[in-house]
Amino acid sequence: MTKADDMVLFVQVVEEGSFSRVAEKLSLTNSVVSKRIARLEESLNAQLLYRTTRKLSLTDAGRTLYNKAKIVELAFQEAENAITGYGENMKGNIRVTMPAVSANLVLSESITEFCKKHSEISVDLYITNRLVDLIEEGFDLAIRTAELEDSSLIARRLIDSHWIICATPDYLERHGTLHTPDQLQSHECLVYKFDNLSNGIWPLYIDGTEQLITVQGRFHSNHLNAIKQATLSDLGIAFLPKALVYEELQKNTLTQILQRFTRKKMGMYAVYPKARQPDQRLKLLVEHLRESLHQKQTYYC
Repeated sequence: MTKADDMVLFVQVVEEGSFSRVAEKLSLTNSVVSKRIARLEESLNAQLLYRTTRKLSLTDAGRTLYNKAKIVELAFQEAENAITGYGENMKGNIRVTMPAVSANLVLSESITEFCKKHSEISVDLYITNRLVDLIEEGFDLAIRTAELEDSSLIARRLIDSHWIICATPDYLERHGTLHTPDQLQSHECLVYKFDNLSNGIWPLYIDGTEQLITVQGRFHSNHLNAIKQATLSDLGIAFLPKALVYEELQKNTLTQILQRFTRKKMGMYAVYPKARQPDQRLKLLVEHLRESLHQKQTYYC
């Protein structure tokens, strides 16, 4: 075995978090895996892992090596793909992370369909509203609906998600229908918090220009579904992705208001590390997700 082989093994140990799981997956013994990692540490003259009876964790040197060795592992996989070809014989695992709203709307169902279609590809889907570090945490793909600032990532736009202002018919009957943005000041508005920061500023278009309107309310949440449920409970007015409330709009349990003043939209992106070009498995999954979203385009636009 070469040092490169041991580096790939090291990446697998980090991602599985266990010598025994890697040994079982590769049909090796625990001692062989342990010896190869020890040999790698000796050749590099650096400790890579802290070992306890309960878990493994990376040293600073180990974290640096993992980020670089992951690129080596991906390069090996891409080289193998180039020789063996693609099609129905593709196999392997894809680690995906996405926020809860995206998963609930259509994408978790779409990934299920993808797994049925490609029986030898497995998917680990991690649902969290936390902004995951793809490289540090070993993810192949993230779905994000936010402005992208990380230059180490490549983003492919899947669809634009339009936002609307809405309330229940009962709330509007009791408190009055709004006709102009300035009337928001006298209403209870439900405020979305992102990364623990309240977003009590709504971008609205007035006389053809964007203006930032400050709103106030007693209910704040970092979860859009919680904002939606509070709206359905007649607590106030919300600014939400259309896709999240599409069914309620169709059933008239929510009413869109101030429509001519709202143009907010956020791109939904498939994001992956710049250090690599996506292999065919990843390309297929991204395209499958894009098609699934566009099939329900009326939900988003």
